[in-house]
Amino acid sequence: MQAVRVHPAPALSPAYSPLNPAPSSALHVDKNLPIPKLSKPGEILVRVSATTVVRDMLTWPETYAHDYPILGNDLSGVVVETFSQQSSFKPGDEIFGMTDGERPCTWAEYCIAMEDEITLKPKGLNWAAAAAMPLSAQTAYEALYDHAGVSIPVLGDNFRSGSRCITTSEHKQRLLITGAAGAVGIYLVQLASISGLYTVAATSSNARNKEFLQTLGAHETVEYSDLLDENKKRFDIIVDTVGGSTLLGCWEIIKEGGTIISVDSASYDFVADHQKRSVSKEGINALFFIVKGGKRSLKFLAQLAELDILRPFVLQTYPLSEVRQAYDHTNGRYSGRGKVILTINSVIESRTAL
Repeated sequence: MQAVRVHPAPALSPAYSPLNPAPSSALHVDKNLPIPKLSKPGEILVRVSATTVVRDMLTWPETYAHDYPILGNDLSGVVVETFSQQSSFKPGDEIFGMTDGERPCTWAEYCIAMEDEITLKPKGLNWAAAAAMPLSAQTAYEALYDHAGVSIPVLGDNFRSGSRCITTSEHKQRLLITGAAGAVGIYLVQLASISGLYTVAATSSNARNKEFLQTLGAHETVEYSDLLDENKKRFDIIVDTVGGSTLLGCWEIIKEGGTIISVDSASYDFVADHQKRSVSKEGINALFFIVKGGKRSLKFLAQLAELDILRPFVLQTYPLSEVRQAYDHTNGRYSGRGKVILTINSVIESRTAL
């Protein structure tokens, strides 16, 4: 099979590491690699159709856990083989999901996923759109429902195909989302909308993003420079995706007893750091988390996608042979919304955004 692997640094050069990350030129499409073999219960062999390219993957510690790693966690594809005949999947099933963060393997023609990491692909989504969802959408799901304690909406009469918002006479909680037009933010806005939260979407540019965020369900949009003006409109929940000074300023606009959550990878120690700066508050639930993923959240998200309530966004697709260009695109400054996708064993209708 073919797979993208990170090759080691040239001889006499310092070894690649999170502090000395590999350049995109270290990404090589290696051929004639063995197809992975199933070895334990719960494993599923998948023929990968599409996967995502995520910013800063070459700085992640997992990338350097062993030599010649294959990267990638998001995937959509077709089940080839199951370890057990009692599996809930069968060969030919079209699936999507996300492998564990410490077990990247999807930048390849074939990979092994665990049964609880995947579910059936939403009907109506192509391979690229399905692959764009798992990491970002499950991060949003876990932020709101697992960590902020928002009630998971029941898919019933309040929902219909194409619906963006629950009909509710009163929004009980106010939510602020920073980086609302970003990869995780777009799912946060959509899930908050169907969960009955009054949602304020923070963005770098209202001119560029206001109308888009409102179509996703945001009630208000605000630029970062105006966030402190929201002081009179304190929030019950803040979910941050950008970190830095924006996250620091969130302590000024959170209600007593409220929750601040960050999923920005550089903000993993923000609570301790902010306490040292004497800017944090007592009585605030503040935390950073890394997404776990799982079948429960995937199935819920798949249902929403099939009803066209939850929309994934694809910025651009690249074939496996252009992985270096795809990685550089993801890490550069670009306009547009959604994920950069590697297409592997599939033909994608368009190389432009959906």
